[in-house]
Amino acid sequence: MQGNRRGEDDRFGLTGTGYFDLVAYEKFNNGEMGDYIPSDEEIAASLANLPKVD
Repeated sequence: MQGNRRGEDDRFGLTGTGYFDLVAYEKFNNGEMGDYIPSDEEIAASLANLPKVD
């Protein structure tokens, strides 16, 4: 995807409702978003809840 004429990237997220996209966009612009890295234990606990597929 090429940027627009001002040299900026055109980006959007599609979640089904624009409300959630706008909230995330606002938080990003306000510097309110942070990186969260789950621990190995949290990942293992989450994976343990997935249904078994044969």
